[in-house]
Amino acid sequence: MDVKKALLLIAAAVLVYTLLVHPTQLGDGVQAILGWIMSGIRAIGDFFKSIVD
Repeated sequence: MDVKKALLLIAAAVLVYTLLVHPTQLGDGVQAILGWIMSGIRAIGDFFKSIVD
């Protein structure tokens, strides 16, 4: 088993463990990450909008 496959398996196991033991905290973390992504997308959109205007 190569290192990449082993790390992927470990990451998947940690994700499943976290989902089973701390589902609320995992959900909060996912919402926070998606919020950061959406803020970034909005900032990029505002930037291009300001260029066009």
